[in-house]
Amino acid sequence: MNLLPTGGASAPSSEELGARAPSLKALDMTTEEQKTAHWKRIDRRRLGWWGVVSKKIKPLYEAEVEAILKALKNVKALSPRDWEEAYSEDPPHWAVDLTPSLFAQEFAEELASRKLKSVLEIGCGNGRDSIFFARSGLEVTAIDVAPSAIKLAKENAKEAEVDIDFSVANAEKLPFKDGQFGAVFTLSVLHATKLAKSLPEVNRVLKKDGLAFVYLYGDTEFAGGKREEVIAVDKYLELLKALGFTVLDFYDEQEKDFDEFGEKHLIIVSLLQKET
Repeated sequence: MNLLPTGGASAPSSEELGARAPSLKALDMTTEEQKTAHWKRIDRRRLGWWGVVSKKIKPLYEAEVEAILKALKNVKALSPRDWEEAYSEDPPHWAVDLTPSLFAQEFAEELASRKLKSVLEIGCGNGRDSIFFARSGLEVTAIDVAPSAIKLAKENAKEAEVDIDFSVANAEKLPFKDGQFGAVFTLSVLHATKLAKSLPEVNRVLKKDGLAFVYLYGDTEFAGGKREEVIAVDKYLELLKALGFTVLDFYDEQEKDFDEFGEKHLIIVSLLQKET
């Protein structure tokens, strides 16, 4: 699965892609030498993008993961009421288009190649990607924290004549059994949750060797000057490792221009496999 962005004014150059995009081979950080080399690469990214280099190039160790999780608990997350209010009048901008995302299309191909049959979508919105997964022959379960989103998604699925198990649920406390799904898909959602709770839940409900696609914002900068940080790239990668994920593919991209809503984001995209 190729996670690299295509097209668009904010797409990185070919030189940047060559420097920033790992291959499908899982990141190997077994030895101290491999860890140090990895964080040196992180520093080169910082130097190239922001003109700065971190004071330490050594990796974060297991003992520091708890500190990361503790810090993440203080990051403001959107409440279920916030999400429901977004649907209170007209559908929000993300719930208008029913065209499946390119990420969902490529993820479905990846699941087919690995013979994975079931997928959970976290934050299904209007159901566009869940509907595509169902049309691709997958057993689909989809959740959203906003009841209005689930109502809309059910209507769209009924019109599309596909069978999807929809429910109102919170990503921070998934109402599913351990190892229930072969795959988890979540697009532009988890940055609005407490990652210290939602990422372990993603891992918990995955079967061993199951896949997860996670697209989130590491931070958001607003046109008025305000900036909200969720998690830095290096801490995110180390957290994934500590939680028992193998990173199969990964990229991050800092948007250069503000969008029509006056925001620009640090986009973090990862394809993960559950180790244990």
